[in-house]
Amino acid sequence: MNKKISVLIAAILTLSTMLSGCGSSKTKVTTSENYKPYQLDWYVVGSGTQADMSKVEEQADKLVSDLNVQLKMHIFSWGDYNSKIQTMIAANEKIDLLYTCTWAANIFDYVRKGVLIDITTLAPKYAPDAVAALKNGFWEFNRIGGKSYSLSTNKEKAAQMGYEFNKNLVDKYKFDITKVKSVDDLDPMLKTVKQNEPTIYPIEAGGGLVGLGTMNDEKLASDLVTLPHDSTSNNFVLSVDNPNYIYMLNKARTYYNLGYIRKDSATITDVTADRKAGKNFAMFDSLKPGKDAEVSSSSGVPVVQQNIGTPFIRTYDMIGGMGIPKTCKDPNRVLMFYNRMYSDPKLTNLIDFGIEDTHYVVKSPGIIDFAPATDSGKKSGYNPGTPWMYGDQFKSYLFTNEDPQKWVKFKDFNDSAVKLKDTGFVFDDESVKNEIATCVNVQKEFDATLNSGTVDPTTTLPKYKAKLIVAGANKILDEVNKQYKAWQSTQK
Repeated sequence: MNKKISVLIAAILTLSTMLSGCGSSKTKVTTSENYKPYQLDWYVVGSGTQADMSKVEEQADKLVSDLNVQLKMHIFSWGDYNSKIQTMIAANEKIDLLYTCTWAANIFDYVRKGVLIDITTLAPKYAPDAVAALKNGFWEFNRIGGKSYSLSTNKEKAAQMGYEFNKNLVDKYKFDITKVKSVDDLDPMLKTVKQNEPTIYPIEAGGGLVGLGTMNDEKLASDLVTLPHDSTSNNFVLSVDNPNYIYMLNKARTYYNLGYIRKDSATITDVTADRKAGKNFAMFDSLKPGKDAEVSSSSGVPVVQQNIGTPFIRTYDMIGGMGIPKTCKDPNRVLMFYNRMYSDPKLTNLIDFGIEDTHYVVKSPGIIDFAPATDSGKKSGYNPGTPWMYGDQFKSYLFTNEDPQKWVKFKDFNDSAVKLKDTGFVFDDESVKNEIATCVNVQKEFDATLNSGTVDPTTTLPKYKAKLIVAGANKILDEVNKQYKAWQSTQK
């Protein structure tokens, strides 16, 4: 009898333990026992392979131990990223998480080819913190064919073109950059720099100047067609017919003839060397709060910024982020991992900046600097330089040279932005992709010389347009406007 009672008591205790365990599982979403070990291969673009990558991966594994993933990060350099990813995709190699947008690992191509997984219903279930953070813009407008294929970084939703000026020269000549409201306001400053600074280029090489005047004109089909922001007809036009583009081409030509633009500007494809050498006075960029501090830090030359116009929201600024290719073996768990980049500041800052006291030091709550031994980051074992690419940027630390109110200003920047007329419209170029390819070849023939002011637009632009027409530009334009009108009819 005693033995039977002992067995019965043991059974009751065992059942009680099991029930207790079941009850506790309701409050714990995942445990490492739920999952087999999984290597998560994450591919991004940045400054290349980092010396201490394995140390960062080891720390990341500890932070997400309940998911039982072993992170393996692959950072390809800017020049190699597209070709290497394309090779891997063609070879059907395993990729779990991939940075894809309109200019890197082209998201439109990969959606069309069926490379990426549709996460429209998966993300709200397995990455709810990410979806919540991305509401009011990045989640709703990051769609292709009405479906979501990537999770954006939660950062500035808006775009705003403007100028970055060499601060040393601004201070030297006491320029009041706050009075610069348009490109014409640059004239007296450029003249002063040209007359007094023979080793300085008044305007940075490349086509940034022309891009400034058309920044908030929506451009589609490889920039071949444009909806001017001040259009009264609300129709797309050929970019070569855009009055804003033509005005800026003439301005570039004037500046070129005055010697404000270097004579070999049309051949310059990388302005990094000039920026780091402090060779430019005025530079043109897409701006955001604190962009001047970021540029100053990356180039080593102090710059100050002046925004132009009102911030605006464009569809193509919203599209892209981290996508999951179909070669991924466990997309649900990958989404659960990446969701932590929106909910766990420790993981976000680890991927952003590395390990505390090894790669950076905390100066005050939320403020960091490079660890002293790293020579301002140049010798750091981990410094990919791309915190804007991951998760929720509002959870990222700020460096000591950045405005401590940066994230507050980011929010105000986003809240003040206005949508363009076509925000939300995505063009499907499948039916005219051959014409686009042909027109892009024509574009390459003319763009560099026109945008740099090297050639006279009054004689060159008609030749450019004629070649585009022969290559099928009008067919592209008609298809864009056809789809745009159909999209407009569905909008409330």
